[in-house]
Amino acid sequence: MAPCSKINREEISFSVSSLSEVDASTLPRDKVCIVSIFGKSSFLANGCKAFLIDEALGKNIFQGMFTDPGEINIDEPADIQGFYHPESRVIFLHLIGSFDTKCLLQKCHSIENELKEKTFLEVWSDLQCSFSKALLLIFHLSHIILVAHPTTTFDVSYIHLFQTLDSVRQKAVPCLTDLLRSFPISQDWVQAGRPCSPRVLFIFQTNAPEFQSESIDSSDGTGKTRSKKFPPIKRLEHALEDQIYRILRKSRVITNISGNSLFAVPANQEFVYVTSKKSLIVDPLGYLMNQLKECCSFPKSPGEMDPSKSKSYLLNRRGSIQNQTANDLPAFALTPEDGASEHSFKAFLWQHIDLALSKGFDDNVGRNIVRAYFELPTAQIWFQIANKLKNWFFMEPKDSRSGAVMSLLKTTLDIDVRFSEGRCAKVLPLASAAYQDNLPTHYTLDYHERKLNQALQVFAMHARGPAFQQFAQQLEEDCERLWQNGHQMCEFRSLTGNHCINPLHRASEDDEDVDDKTLPIMPHCSQVKMLSACDCGRRQASREDPFEVKAANYSFYSSLHDDCCGKLERIKFPVFTSTTGVSRPAQISPVQAHQQSEETRRKRHESQPGRGESQVTTTSMSLALSFGQPGSSDMFPTEESAVELSQGSEESPRQTSDQEVIISLRESKVTESPEKCTGGEKLGVLRQPSTTEYLPGMLHSESPLGLLPMFPSWSLICLGPSSLYSHNIGIQEQPGFIPGTNFLLPWDVTVKLEHKDLTYTEISVVLVIRYNV
Repeated sequence: MAPCSKINREEISFSVSSLSEVDASTLPRDKVCIVSIFGKSSFLANGCKAFLIDEALGKNIFQGMFTDPGEINIDEPADIQGFYHPESRVIFLHLIGSFDTKCLLQKCHSIENELKEKTFLEVWSDLQCSFSKALLLIFHLSHIILVAHPTTTFDVSYIHLFQTLDSVRQKAVPCLTDLLRSFPISQDWVQAGRPCSPRVLFIFQTNAPEFQSESIDSSDGTGKTRSKKFPPIKRLEHALEDQIYRILRKSRVITNISGNSLFAVPANQEFVYVTSKKSLIVDPLGYLMNQLKECCSFPKSPGEMDPSKSKSYLLNRRGSIQNQTANDLPAFALTPEDGASEHSFKAFLWQHIDLALSKGFDDNVGRNIVRAYFELPTAQIWFQIANKLKNWFFMEPKDSRSGAVMSLLKTTLDIDVRFSEGRCAKVLPLASAAYQDNLPTHYTLDYHERKLNQALQVFAMHARGPAFQQFAQQLEEDCERLWQNGHQMCEFRSLTGNHCINPLHRASEDDEDVDDKTLPIMPHCSQVKMLSACDCGRRQASREDPFEVKAANYSFYSSLHDDCCGKLERIKFPVFTSTTGVSRPAQISPVQAHQQSEETRRKRHESQPGRGESQVTTTSMSLALSFGQPGSSDMFPTEESAVELSQGSEESPRQTSDQEVIISLRESKVTESPEKCTGGEKLGVLRQPSTTEYLPGMLHSESPLGLLPMFPSWSLICLGPSSLYSHNIGIQEQPGFIPGTNFLLPWDVTVKLEHKDLTYTEISVVLVIRYNV
């Protein structure tokens, strides 16, 4: 349906969201009464509550808007449909929103993504706030308001809603007064922000069998005659009126002075109507059968007509309207047939419309008589005011006063959220205290996470509601901020796996592991002491837990050279020497080193095809010694000698059988090109080490060729002749052995030593392996 359309020459159907499209200048200048309806509807009603208005007007107005479920505007939390009926001089407004089951269901489907980020209470709060804005607009534009209920039970949840709307209305009066000053209306309307204190009527629906028939049964089934004055449905209406009136008075929703309240109820007229007609045909077959029975039944005689259903009774149950002449009634007034009809909603509603169009409402009660303000606007003025108020309620606030009013509305409605926030705010200090209990001066990340979990457990025991996640996140941020504000420990791990216990710091000026350059500079310390021996093993000393390879494999042993084994004969392993003055560590990936090692093993296997399945596998480290120039008389290489560590070489021991090992020793001849020597055997070429890149860490079997470390991680010294070892008593005068472990493991094999131009027959060396890191 279009936002604004003319059903005939003067009747207009419109939507409040598009009031600016209505041409108010073409409307008649007659004064009009505004009747609004809101409330709750069942799922099958499809959001429509105004079917009784359609029946009273004899037109399919509001029900025609909702024949298709797609006609419901789910993009807006609340939508107000309107209809201007010039014949009766009434403008009808119909509010559809989150109180209608069909609209709520469609809205839930459209906010599935929003529900993943927020809780249902937070989303419902936004929907309820928008719906309350639409209600405030209705209470500031209407003279009569109908509250629909799908059952015969008064919904007491309206009480808090009415109280909230009343408090917000009083705060909004100064803002509304400024908006209405430019319109040609009375000062009472301008000062109050509304044309009157609207009269609220309540509509209930029942499907109980005893209320389906409007005929009066004089017998109650026990032989006793019941009173014919009030049929069951009338007694139900009167009981609901008394109940609602007491609830509204006790909660102070209504007061003696109607102008001080959100709305008023009539003191001497009916304000509750219970309909027994079904708004929807759920069972078509049953409906047709009932219609057939009604057609076949005999009508009552005129003498049996219930006097309580006449127009005079409906208008004067609690009092009569005095001094009302026929000229005061509008053109669309009740006919005698309407008054005589059985329990008519049209008769119930039009008694209030007639009074509004003639004299106005005065619902003040009490001893102190206060004049009630009431004004009927013209259709032109009303459309202009409605458009102005609609923009103020639904658009973003432009000043601080308007923003304060909307904030008050949202805060007052969010009872669950406010309770949750208050509860979580009260528990948050307790959880923070649980985190700070017995905290050390500085601590690690693992300790921080354990304490944080304890604090979250304390918080989860007492916190409730939709604000739980928000305050839990705040607790985590507070604890994280406390930990990082001077309590964070340096967690750099030593080579043995112990972390540094100092506060967060830098190890040096160019420390790349720490981004904060304002941290103090200090060495790492784990406070772990260990006992280590020197190169020769005769002296032991306590040492700090090392954090670097150089401190672990070189610095400690160098400090003991002068006091113990510095004078012993040793092999000096080659180290990196820069010739350009600029050096950098080589970039070596574990995959690259592994591929080079696999290639070396494959070439060695191809060059030694004699090794079969019977070969005894060993993983010992062998040394390939490159000696000096031919004719050298030194057994051990000089400082300039090249030492290559590999998993085997041409000089390595080779096994020819299970009990025989042949060790070949020969001199290596270094040449500048891979040429053949006089004997016709091909010599390998030694790869010269790099002078610009050094090997980070220590030299090991997986290290690539051509790179030397900055310091030696190995030590090879000569303790003396082979007579130091005896097969009976083991190695002699060597401390540090656990009792019974100073013996070599026996291995009965035949060893053949092949000398090639070498005259040395005794070789006694000790290989000390320190940290394999």
